[in-house]
Amino acid sequence: MTSAPAPCRTRLNRLAAAALAALVLPAVGPVAAGTVGSLANFDAINDTGKPAYGFEIEFEDASFYAISVGSVFGYNRVFGGVAGGDPLGVVRFGKVSIDDYYDDPVNKTGHRGVRISYGAKIDAITGISVIDPLKFTPANDPASPYSTPGESCWPGANGNWMANPCDHYGVSTATHPAVTRYNWLVETAPGSGVLTKQVAGIPAVDFVYTPPQQNAPANVVARIAPVAPHPEQPERVDLWGDPFWVKVTKTKVGRNIDLGDLLVNQDDGEENEIERAEVETEWKIFQKRPLIRDDINDVLESPEVEINEGDKAVMRRYEFFRYTGPLNVDGSGEVDCNDFCEQDPLGLDAAGDHAGISFVGNYVGQQMAGFNVDQAGVVPEPQTWALMLAGLALVGRVARRRR
Repeated sequence: MTSAPAPCRTRLNRLAAAALAALVLPAVGPVAAGTVGSLANFDAINDTGKPAYGFEIEFEDASFYAISVGSVFGYNRVFGGVAGGDPLGVVRFGKVSIDDYYDDPVNKTGHRGVRISYGAKIDAITGISVIDPLKFTPANDPASPYSTPGESCWPGANGNWMANPCDHYGVSTATHPAVTRYNWLVETAPGSGVLTKQVAGIPAVDFVYTPPQQNAPANVVARIAPVAPHPEQPERVDLWGDPFWVKVTKTKVGRNIDLGDLLVNQDDGEENEIERAEVETEWKIFQKRPLIRDDINDVLESPEVEINEGDKAVMRRYEFFRYTGPLNVDGSGEVDCNDFCEQDPLGLDAAGDHAGISFVGNYVGQQMAGFNVDQAGVVPEPQTWALMLAGLALVGRVARRRR
């Protein structure tokens, strides 16, 4: 077979390069096997004071793309005995989108990260929102605050979940994003139809992974930081946030985990690892520092967990309870927990001076998080496969024509 003239070869090379780009473009971002991935399942109570018409999970990380998102609660996670196995049937809004976002959304330049949107979402270009007035998460009543007994915010756990001022969300990723945020979408003014973001009070978990070093195993540290401002006067930058107690449990397992492993009382009714977890940290105070105080570290960091041979994943559960102990007399809202309060918050020490006096209030929610040390890469979605096959077909047709 004679060689094609140089111009034809050049054109063919360009087409082949374009097809190759179609093959590799969807894999932008580190998604290969051997990367680390994180998971989170959580109940979020709507403490915004307004009905919420949507919810966002936002990953801010220039190297994190939509293809790095794996399983999403209410999108591609199926629960056989719940809502007829329809993934959309387990979330209030019934609509989930996963989108990359950019500094310049028109030209899609300056990639910033990924947003997972439930229900209404704010258009990145126009700023306009389209809301369904019949689908919203009711506002929590501060006069009679809702206290979730754990996973009461989806149909698999509570038949009356639609009336509750909370929703359940969850997501797993093939890589670990730098920053994770949760936002409710509420109207700027009642009836305006214009939405704005308001930070959700449940904290995201930041896993810090250190690979194995010479003579030292790998380890994982988890960090959470309070995100809720002072609930009664959020504009006061000198006030401390609403105080909570947090109780942390952990466990390690010898296999990769998914979102189902982070659910309490799975469909089969059997206890899973997250329920058998051992207590790691009990009764730590968790409070947002004043916005004007940047010299206070309010991050709660877990003890380092060594990753030994056979360890595949780490799971943690953070349970949040109201703090009912004393506050600083200066009116700032800062916790003033004395020795009795810190050492025996439940007042269980019969010999103590405050026996029977508990500083721990209602249970208000939980965040269940997991970290796969060796997370498999994400399988391309159908449209990605179509693009790849189209590129290969284009090369094949051109090659046959030149022959």
